[in-house]
Amino acid sequence: MENSELFEANDEQKVCKKISRDLCGEIIKQTKNKAEVRFVPTESMIMDDNMLIHHGFVFCAASFCAMSAVNEPNSMIIYSETKFLSPIELNNDITFKGRALQSDTKKREVVVEGFLYNIKVFDATFHIIVFDKSMFKIDFKEARENAGLEIPVVEKIAMGIGHKIDLNAIENNKAKPTDT
Repeated sequence: MENSELFEANDEQKVCKKISRDLCGEIIKQTKNKAEVRFVPTESMIMDDNMLIHHGFVFCAASFCAMSAVNEPNSMIIYSETKFLSPIELNNDITFKGRALQSDTKKREVVVEGFLYNIKVFDATFHIIVFDKSMFKIDFKEARENAGLEIPVVEKIAMGIGHKIDLNAIENNKAKPTDT
């Protein structure tokens, strides 16, 4: 690995810049298409008298690792395939290692494994999409029209065009669209 590929956490971090490192872990290594995150569970994450850590916190750290491996602005996780292979207890620091399988596509798969010492305790594949611009600035109506797709009736109603639904008919299970 070249020194130019390795950079300190947050020096070139493009995603999750404001995320709580106390909840999601700290980046310990990051290169193009790869990231490592150290997750240190805290007492506030304990879910029972056995000192077990709630799996939601473990998932958050793993998803942070996946997003950091992609490290592209305007990206988001659309789904994951996740296996929790062992319960995590307080004082069990987990190291997550993420590797993006693609780097020049809009949809990326990122494999993330979590280790307690050298024992694998977590395994997942995250599916991440990368938008050209912020998803909150995308005009979905225009995008559909440009793609030649019909706007769904429900969306037309929400936009105030097309059809109206008779709300009384809905209550009587006789809903039919009426022309405006």
